[in-house]
Order: sequence, then C-alpha cells, then structure tokens
Amino acid sequence: MDTTAPTTVTTESTGTTGSTGPALSGPGPGPGSARPGPGATPGPAEAEAWEELVASALLGTDRRSPGRASGAAAGAPPQAVFDAAARPRALLDAAALHTVRRRAGLLPGRAAPRPEPAPEDGRPALPGAARRRLEQLLAGRVAPSPAGGRRGITPDLAELLPQWLALAVERGYKAPPAVLPALLDAARARTDLRPQALALAGPRGLWLARLNPDWRFALRGARAGGSLPDPADRESVLALWEEGLFAERVALLGAVRAADAAAGRALLASTWATERAEDRLMFLDSLRAGLSDADEEFLEAALADRSRNVRSTAAELLSALPRSALAGRMAGRAASCVVLDRTADAPTVVVEAPHECDEGMRRDGVVAHPPSGRGERSWWLGQLVEAAPLDTWRARFGGRSPEEIVALPVADDWQPELHAAWCRAAVRQRDAAWSRALLGPPAAPQTTGPGIASPAERAQLLAMLPPAERAEWVAAFVAAHGLSEAFQLLGVCAVPWAEPLGRAVIDALDIAREAGSYPWSFSGVMGLAERSLAPDATRHLEALTALPAEADDLSPGAGGYWSEAFQRLVATLRLRAAMRAELLGGEGTDGPDAG
Repeated sequence: MDTTAPTTVTTESTGTTGSTGPALSGPGPGPGSARPGPGATPGPAEAEAWEELVASALLGTDRRSPGRASGAAAGAPPQAVFDAAARPRALLDAAALHTVRRRAGLLPGRAAPRPEPAPEDGRPALPGAARRRLEQLLAGRVAPSPAGGRRGITPDLAELLPQWLALAVERGYKAPPAVLPALLDAARARTDLRPQALALAGPRGLWLARLNPDWRFALRGARAGGSLPDPADRESVLALWEEGLFAERVALLGAVRAADAAAGRALLASTWATERAEDRLMFLDSLRAGLSDADEEFLEAALADRSRNVRSTAAELLSALPRSALAGRMAGRAASCVVLDRTADAPTVVVEAPHECDEGMRRDGVVAHPPSGRGERSWWLGQLVEAAPLDTWRARFGGRSPEEIVALPVADDWQPELHAAWCRAAVRQRDAAWSRALLGPPAAPQTTGPGIASPAERAQLLAMLPPAERAEWVAAFVAAHGLSEAFQLLGVCAVPWAEPLGRAVIDALDIAREAGSYPWSFSGVMGLAERSLAPDATRHLEALTALPAEADDLSPGAGGYWSEAFQRLVATLRLRAAMRAELLGGEGTDGPDAG
C-alpha cells in the first residue's frame, strides 16, 4: 500500500483545542487484532513522532503545532502545518497514518499452550427432562411480579435450586458440560449452593474453575487435582499437610480423621506448635466431628494454649466429654453452688453463686469478665453449670429424672439463670432426655415453661430430639400457639415435613386467613412451606386457593393476597413433585450434551 497517500478520517475538529478521537490513545491494535509480534515494535523515529502528536493533542494545536514532519508524513502541504485552521485535521490525519502503519506491521502472536484435557467423569448423565429443568433453574426465569410488589402465583425457581441439587447429587448424577459455567456462576453468587453445586460439577467443574479466576472459590476446599489423597497414603498426606492451602489442610484433616481418628490427631499434633492462632482455632473446631475420649489428652494440653479463643474452644470440647477430667472439675464446682434444700416444706433448689473466678476456673475455660449488663457471679455460675455433665444433677438430687429436676422450685429467682445454663449443657452434650424436659409440653403456656427465654433456645433443644418426635412437638406447638412464634422451630424440622406437622401449618394458615390477619406477616412461613411441605399436601390446599369474598373486617386486598399465596404454594409443590419424578425417572444416556 502507498503509505505516503493522505489518510482521511471521519472525525473532524471544529475548534483549535486539539480535541481528538480514540485514535490518539495509542497506535496499538484495535479489537480483534493480532497480538504484536517481535517485529512489530515501533522504531525510535516513529515513537518520537507519536509522542509529538500526543503532546500536540494534550496541549491543543493552537498552543503546539503538530510539527512540520508530522504534517508532511500525513501528506499535507508544508504550509498547512503552520495554518491554524488546518492544524487539527493535520493532527488527526497523522494519528490515523501512524495507527495504520502500526497495525500493518503487526505479526501474529505466539499461540498459548493448550490446557490439559478435562478429566473423565464416569457418573451417569442426567435424564433429558432433568437436564432441561436444571437449565431452567440456573437461568432463574420467573414471571414478572404484578404491580404492588406481590409475588404472584409463579414459583420461585431460585429457592428450588438447592433441593434439586441435593437430590441430583444423592442420585449420583453428573452435570452436563454445557451448564458447568452457569453452575459455577450460581455457586459463586450463593455460598449455600457451593457444596452441592461443586459435587454435581465434579472433576470437570474443578478443571474448568482453574481456567477462570472468578471461580477460584471452587479450588479452596479441594486439591488442585480435584481430590484429596488417600488417607492411607502417608507420604501424600504429609506433603499436602505441609504444603497445601489452609482450606485444603482443613479438608485433609477431616478426611484423615474420618478414616482414622488417631492418625488425624497425630497429624494435627505434628505441626500444632508452629500453626498461627487463628489456624489452631479452626483445626481445633474441626475435632467436633467424631469427638471421643481419646481426644482428651490433646485437648487438655490445649488448655494451656497462648490464645484465649483456643483455650475456650478446648474447654468447650472437653466439657462435651462427660468422663473427662475437666468435666469432673466443673461438676465439683457446679455441685458446690447448687444444692437441694430438703428442710423446706417442699424440696427446693438453692443456689450460691461463686464469689470469685480463680486461676483454676480460668484455665478450664471460664471467662472472668462478663458482658455488659451481666453480673459477675451469675455469669460465672452459668459457665460452671453449662460445662458440668448433666448426670451430676441426677446424683445430686436423689436420683430424680430430668423432668422432676426441672420441675423443682428454685429459690431467690435463680431459676431463669439455672435453667438457661442447663439448656446450653443439653445442647452441648446432645442430651435428648434433658432437652425434652427443658422444652416441656408443647401446649403449655410459654410464660410458665421451664425458663427458656427465646424461640432460638427452643429450636436448639428441638434439634437434639429424633426427627419424628421433633415434628410432633412442633405440630402440637403450632396447634396451641399459632405460627407467630414457630418460624425458627419449623426451620429445624426434617424436610419434607411429616404429615402431622404439614397439616398443622396449613390449618394455622387457614385460621389466620379466616381471622383477617395481615397476610404479608406470614410471608416467611409461606416461603418455608413452599420448600418444606410434602408435595402430596396439595390435596389439603386446593380449597384455599379460591378468591374469598371481601369482608368488612379484613384488610383491603387481603383475600386476593391469600388466594395468590395459596395458588403459588400449590404450584410450587407440584413443580417439586415434577422435579423429583424427572430425577428419579431413570439413568441418563450419553449424547451430544453428555460428557
């Protein structure tokens, strides 16, 4: 091409300030151009000419001429360089020429090395209907909500994705390669999806995650190769333990400990003294899974750790071992503070809280300084009782059962503090009998219960009961007290809800609707019901979907809201049933989209 011919650009300057287009950002390649090769570097003369053009553009052509050489290079007559009216055009023409020259001189860039092939995934492919459902869930397509902020009757697909993933992983399916990017994006946006999403993505998902920095989270809990070494491969285990990332080491410790608790404990002890305090705390916390009396010696040594948080966690774990030396020490301290007075008209529990927090108590995990608003003595007492084995009280109170002990009167208004500490002890020691006693009858008035202060504490105690008993207790609670205090209790019940619990929730919603309650105040329970009711509960809901007649004592529009909510609930349950049928419909067959 003739590089001396004038170059015309479409951008023109209307003033003399040197305002130029994007071409002056540099004579580099435009979008889609090849990467510059070794022969594409501009020479000194061209670089100097370009710097002169940039300076003229920044200062303005009325203050700095683009120069005789630039004007000549652009094919303009020499006098045009000094003609103020022609300077902006000369500048742009010269810039265009340098850009064309630069791009014409580019050489193809060196090809990047190809990534390693994706690993094989031998799991079965999803059935066709289930694959299409996954694509729909990941796209999150929902109908637009009607005016007024109401959700309408369309199911919320985003809330159904966790259940779909859990069932697909349970069935042992693999994700189609085409949806892996969307699956990783969903897991990046929602941490609650990550365990199941990464399990479904499998080794190919980890392979893909290594190619995109946005998906690095997928590599934090797994080794770069996609799996942890065999716990029996001592050499590989030691190599990863000494060189791996923290998340990899936590996962490795859990895997080794699950296979051989003693080997896991020895692995942790091998580097314990050199670990950072925050890492020691996380490693120690991982010992909760499979905690046993064999861990006592290691935990007892951790009571002397230089980190207060590590000491507290070690003490908490030891107190969960009723036969540990620390539990025995705490039992002796607590028993000296709580006694049964048999001289009164009726046996009464008498409390004498500690008067000091000595060095031994602090070493065993008692925090000396209470939070704001708490008295020191009651604070110390609660920690002692919480850490004492619950069997201490059966022997201390003449062989009485947990129900009988909880029913004893407590002198001097110490009952709330004492019962709250027993609640924490029941949860820490996972004692169903004490949890049952502290919960009391579900239909009992809440103000006369055993001293539980909040629904959160009830929920913790409920989690200690077997799933069937838990559902029955919450069903009776809902029937007696309604839904206003039951939201957290419903959250700890096994999904799908057992029939008595599901029916109790539906009846309570129906009662709330008939009573003229504000429908939006039950939106949280409705959302929970969409995820937790058994799909066959639709037979109890059909009659509630009809639009009721507006009554004078109801909130305006409440009837329509309730109708929409029940229609959406029915639609969601049917969709969940369809999703389950699709996943249970049979093994997938490899095809163009299966890998």
